[in-house]
Amino acid sequence: MNTTTKFPVTLAKRLELGPEIVRFSASWEEYLDLLEEADYNIEFENHEILAMSIASDPHEAIVKNILVCLSNALDEDSTFHIRGSNRHVFIKEFGVDYAPDAHVTKGKPQFYTLRKGLTANLNPWLVVEVLSPSTNTQDWRKKLPRYKKIPSLQHIIYVEQDWPHISLFNRMDNSAAWENTDYDQLGQSFTLSGKKIALTEVYKKIDFPEKK
Repeated sequence: MNTTTKFPVTLAKRLELGPEIVRFSASWEEYLDLLEEADYNIEFENHEILAMSIASDPHEAIVKNILVCLSNALDEDSTFHIRGSNRHVFIKEFGVDYAPDAHVTKGKPQFYTLRKGLTANLNPWLVVEVLSPSTNTQDWRKKLPRYKKIPSLQHIIYVEQDWPHISLFNRMDNSAAWENTDYDQLGQSFTLSGKKIALTEVYKKIDFPEKK
């Protein structure tokens, strides 16, 4: 199927629709067709394609910092595998396909075949989302409750980009309960797998907008 007649394929055409997430009613097959063709990130939920806009410079700088932090904290353990947003996470219970800004698997990765030659991870140990005005509602209201239902997931990190603030969710004793701790001072740090990650490293070289 040629998706170019129904959905924007190039980033330029996508940006003509504005900076917010754009939703298109679509079948699963149409989503997979566009996933293979589109020049921008897309996700799938509730029979809709979610077309993302171009990320801000601070967003991408923070994502880079997080990937470095995760590498420094976890790479000595060969059971951890760190991935960026080009690697999707499929949540079977809801039939949704997401592209977190970063995620980590522990142990052997489990794959879900979206289509021949196209797979997503099923068993993240950690997911990270860097929040932005265009994705804030989606990240908190839709993604977070669904992420919490992934059996393998132990940690969820939500990172604000306009001011220092990180929300860390830790699963409690492999139960369905989660503990949330917020960090809002650059002098603070949090722990993953026994290793400290400092907020100064997450926000390295980030200039925050002046408060009005």
